[in-house]
Amino acid sequence: MARCVLYRLLSTEEEVSEFFEAEPTEELPPRYNMAPSQPVPVIRQVGSGRAISMVRWGLVPFWAKDPSIGSRWINGRSETVLDEPSLREPFAERRCLVPADGVYPTFPF
Repeated sequence: MARCVLYRLLSTEEEVSEFFEAEPTEELPPRYNMAPSQPVPVIRQVGSGRAISMVRWGLVPFWAKDPSIGSRWINGRSETVLDEPSLREPFAERRCLVPADGVYPTFPF
């Protein structure tokens, strides 16, 4: 199984907003290389609607003293997300959609 380390979003802000029925909270320029630790657009539930906002890609576990560890926590496996203490609460409480129209996998599988 390949891991996603880079992806792209070339769709316009209007296309993303219409497709996800979400209101943008800031500008959403097209980008070819979105990588861990960079700000990336996500779709989040806000009240009864959805919003597109920028967040830093990576999970900073509750026990981390340094936020830079978030760049190492970029991919969780669906098979073990409920078993990992660092992933369990974010999975249950802080989910989001990550719009992408291209993915650059790394190898080996």
